[in-house]
Amino acid sequence: MQLRKKGFPELRGIVAEAAVLLAGSMMFGLAVNLFIEPGQITMSGFTGISTTINHFLGTPVGTMMILLNLPLLFLEWRRAGSAGVLRTGIGILCTSLAIDGFSFLRSDFTDPLLCAVFGGLIMGAGGGLLLTRGYTTGGSDLCAFLITRKFRRLTTGRVILFIDVVIVVGSSALMQRWTGLLYSFVAVWCYTTAFDRVLEGFGGAKLVIIVSDQHEKIAQQVSEQMHRGVTLLHGAGWYTKARRNVLLCVIKRSEQYALTSFVRQADPGAFVILSNASEVLGEGFAED
Repeated sequence: MQLRKKGFPELRGIVAEAAVLLAGSMMFGLAVNLFIEPGQITMSGFTGISTTINHFLGTPVGTMMILLNLPLLFLEWRRAGSAGVLRTGIGILCTSLAIDGFSFLRSDFTDPLLCAVFGGLIMGAGGGLLLTRGYTTGGSDLCAFLITRKFRRLTTGRVILFIDVVIVVGSSALMQRWTGLLYSFVAVWCYTTAFDRVLEGFGGAKLVIIVSDQHEKIAQQVSEQMHRGVTLLHGAGWYTKARRNVLLCVIKRSEQYALTSFVRQADPGAFVILSNASEVLGEGFAED
């Protein structure tokens, strides 16, 4: 009976993980095949590069996305090891397979504005859903992450914006779709809006309190892997009077999965509280 109780949450977690991965990948694939390609919309990231190559050479979009991401995955593997690229690789593989798997679908949607809005919203929602579980689709996000690791003065958001603008403008120029350039920016805006809404919800940051005997190991991982500040507090249990160390930190919603994974690995018995922070000012967050 105890084995069942212990195993059921694990099985439920695996099923939830698979469901999120499947749903996010399907949304990504459907958005590309039902809206982005029929509307001739140039998206940002490696999706935009892949659809541009498809326009000239007819190569499968999903397969091309995998090939474009391979060098970045290799660089990330050299930096962080296999654990650092596992979820990124799975996210890239699943979304790419979904794009090629749904390529048989034929859509009657050809209005560029309609395709830009719905394609961007569905793709962004799918991407945000994937990232809630730590999966990414690589592309400009992974490229920007590697660049900012090398050049600390640059911010990830600005590097992503620069890369995406270059991809959208460059692809539109190659395909001579200058009118469609405006629709592309509409699609990118819808993508980022839906992505942020799914990922952040209505709480842009999380306040985290961790009570654990492995506080040093957890704090070191959060500091080195996530580059987030951690405050060490000293507390005591009221009933036992035992002194305990408490960690306090603030993270972005997208970093929640990574942090809880660190904690589970370091101390499965740790006591963790996560709550929404309505506003956070300071380094790494909004500035006043």
